[in-house]
Amino acid sequence: MAAAGIRPELPFTSFRHGGFTDGAESDLTDAELRAAGRHRSARQLPTYAKRTRKQLISGTRKRRAERTKAAGLSE
Repeated sequence: MAAAGIRPELPFTSFRHGGFTDGAESDLTDAELRAAGRHRSARQLPTYAKRTRKQLISGTRKRRAERTKAAGLSE
């Protein structure tokens, strides 16, 4: 990693975590994230894909839209 100019205190695993979090931020499904990371189980995803503000906001909007649709209301 030194040859690439990467700081020695930056662990290699941080790239894996960053990639998974970036994928989650891009609204990849759990299946897509598992495929990208070669994971068989969704239980591993929370370890790598960190929860972010964007994900929380997106999830809230999706839930509200679904409730509105189910109630027959328009937003």
